[in-house]
Amino acid sequence: MRSRIRHTVVIAAAVTTTTALTGALLVSTGTQARAATTTGPAPTRYADDFNGDGYHDLAIGAPDGAVNVPGPDGNPVQAPNAGYVTVSYGSKYGAQQTGLKAVTRNSPGVPGDAGQDQRFGRTLANGDFNADGYADLAVASHEGVRDEVTLLWGGPAGLKGGTPMPGSDTAPGFGAVLKTGDFTGDGKTDLIVGYSTSLRLYRGPFKTDGSPASIQPVDVGSAFIYSDAQKRLAVGRINKGAIDDLVVLGENRRRGRVLLGGASGLRRTPATVRGGDSVVIADFDKDGYGDMAVGDPAYETDSERRAGRVQISYGASGGVDENRGTKVFTEDSTGIPGGVEAGDNFGADVTAGDLDRDGYSELIVGAPGERHATCEHCYISGGGIYVLKGSAKGTTGTGAVFYGHDAAGLPRPAGVYRIPQLLKITDLNGDGRPEIDLPVRANTSDVWSVPTKDGKLAGTTPTRVVKPPVDPQVPWAGSEFGVLTR
Repeated sequence: MRSRIRHTVVIAAAVTTTTALTGALLVSTGTQARAATTTGPAPTRYADDFNGDGYHDLAIGAPDGAVNVPGPDGNPVQAPNAGYVTVSYGSKYGAQQTGLKAVTRNSPGVPGDAGQDQRFGRTLANGDFNADGYADLAVASHEGVRDEVTLLWGGPAGLKGGTPMPGSDTAPGFGAVLKTGDFTGDGKTDLIVGYSTSLRLYRGPFKTDGSPASIQPVDVGSAFIYSDAQKRLAVGRINKGAIDDLVVLGENRRRGRVLLGGASGLRRTPATVRGGDSVVIADFDKDGYGDMAVGDPAYETDSERRAGRVQISYGASGGVDENRGTKVFTEDSTGIPGGVEAGDNFGADVTAGDLDRDGYSELIVGAPGERHATCEHCYISGGGIYVLKGSAKGTTGTGAVFYGHDAAGLPRPAGVYRIPQLLKITDLNGDGRPEIDLPVRANTSDVWSVPTKDGKLAGTTPTRVVKPPVDPQVPWAGSEFGVLTR
């Protein structure tokens, strides 16, 4: 039987730790804590702690990886694009760099069989789905005419075994979007699954057969298309509540919708936000409301195509504070280094975290086209990361810093590469100074875990590079190694 007293203590610890990372507990990745039991393991504080050791872990997908499968003569043959996932487990040293193991559909306890073009690991989401105190991982894949979602279970040894989630649909793209959070306020992890033009809320807890407590549609008020939409949805706490909320952007830069969580699930509000390709929820002005930053890399200014911009709508009890105008940042905004150029793709991805631990979330913006070659058909490395500070008035360009692909402390891989198309904030070593995680593709595909200190990239501390696992069941690691939970 679970103890309410111990439940309260654990939740308090989770709030303290998470607030230090993101500012005001507004960037959510699922239920943060579970009640302790008198005989079982201590519950994890984090929705991404798969082995329950008290450190965040980093799940990574490689949907185009080849997997060895039995051939007609019984000898192994390669199944291209079968896909796999792996975990870089956090520790006091940070991201695990060696000894990573591949989890495929041929791994013990994982349902199904690996096969060509299944793309296992194409979308990921983490959370404690079965409420046992260990984070689990939802993994999307494709098989025949079906697109499926598999739940991989966490435990003392990390991810091990899994269950297919009932409700996988014959409609194309089931699992193209996977998002977790507590959208009903009952303390259980819920899972949102998007496909085609539909979103569904699978309410936790999930049973051992993978079935949720219930399933209900999510009404966003528009017929959005959810193929390749993982970055266009964000989970966080907008209206000062203890329940997770959701922002959904439309395809092709259509305006997004704000949905607020509640006991009956997510409800649509009249509030909308500007359109773009990526979105994050965080408290940039420390007023307790979650603010919404939208990255719009396709924005064109004058003749500068795909220069990009970021637009911030400030949160309120109803979703968006209509008394505060949308704040817009480009590379020409006051205080931001550099200047607008075509192809910079400023806002290709956005994330947020309290990097300097002052209670205000910083906004981290990817610009993979910055410092690109100006000559036609020149292929050189480039791209970089902008860090914009939070303040009592919200995000500001004052004090903004740009870090190029060749900044101090970053690796120098062989070949042409650009950073970053994808950004994630995680404190893998538990020191309260989050790392910026990003996949990088050059001659090989890696994930970089870039350390920060006092609100800046810690140039004197080397980046930890996570490489694909060396595993006999994966003869080719794939060029897409680097799908991260969002």
